[in-house]
Amino acid sequence: MDNEKIFSIIIATYNSERTLAYTLKSIRHQSIDQDKLEILVVDGGSTDSTRQIAKKYGTKVFDNPKRLPEYAKAIGTSHAVGKYILRMDSDEEFSYHTQLQDKMDFLIRHPELKALIPNRCIRGRKDICGICADYMNTFGDPFSYFVYNTKIDKYETYRKNIIREEGRCAIMKFGQGDIYPLADSATSILSLEYMREKYPDSYDTIEFVCAAYDKVIADTKLCGIIKGDDIKHNCNSSFGTYFSKLKFRVINNLFNKEESGFSSKEDYSRKLKARKILFCFYALFIPLPVLDSVRLCVVYKNPTYLLHFIYLYYVCIQIAVLGLVKITGGERRNITFGK
Repeated sequence: MDNEKIFSIIIATYNSERTLAYTLKSIRHQSIDQDKLEILVVDGGSTDSTRQIAKKYGTKVFDNPKRLPEYAKAIGTSHAVGKYILRMDSDEEFSYHTQLQDKMDFLIRHPELKALIPNRCIRGRKDICGICADYMNTFGDPFSYFVYNTKIDKYETYRKNIIREEGRCAIMKFGQGDIYPLADSATSILSLEYMREKYPDSYDTIEFVCAAYDKVIADTKLCGIIKGDDIKHNCNSSFGTYFSKLKFRVINNLFNKEESGFSSKEDYSRKLKARKILFCFYALFIPLPVLDSVRLCVVYKNPTYLLHFIYLYYVCIQIAVLGLVKITGGERRNITFGK
């Protein structure tokens, strides 16, 4: 059908007026036929101009009573009508104008692919991004860096899994026990048609959303990637904001496992569980993280990576303090957006 939607782009928002217009403008400037797109903004009760900006760019706006982005993804998935869903953060931009067309062409050529991840997440606008931006874009957080052995370029990170290359495009295959690509946002794509057919009763639940990529890759053993398919990240990455994000992730993993991507992901890989235990030894042997910080600084030629061990021990302190709260019967809930 001529009016069939190919991509349903789901964007979670909460007081996102500073970056949302850049995100939506980058979508509307894509070369793909805009009739093939629908944009679903799922808002957690913004008190700024977020919703007005969303409507200006012709999006569908939905309410997210629980505010958190995981719930927004589930709500967006339940309303999506496209063949594929594409989750995009409200502070991300496409880096070139044929990006969506390239993704669509790749997926059409290979209908066996039900999942597609971007290549890199790179620094966005200088007036928004702070000192922690490069580290956050490359590694996410110290735990993810260690557990997933993250590198800046996912194409190279998973080169050993590539079974077929076509120019800039590649198909990766993952076996039992492999650690699947970390693909929680940053314009990763999933086949909505496949999920509805395979998981008709759960594809739009919060539990499924948090583990969707791992479930789909576990089923199909395949995932696609395009070299140069980079996403600009306009992250507010001051120290205070980044530390808040790190604490947000610790709380999710300790208290809200149904909302935590990692808690769902580790069910699919023994290696992931093993590396979680090794992370504790890595952190306890203090010289290792410090030396690793120096190594990262040299390898990536970026002096801000010297702060790696500081981020790591902040995470460890939060795990210790909040773990004690949990052991003694206490509760913690994230009420902010984690940004």
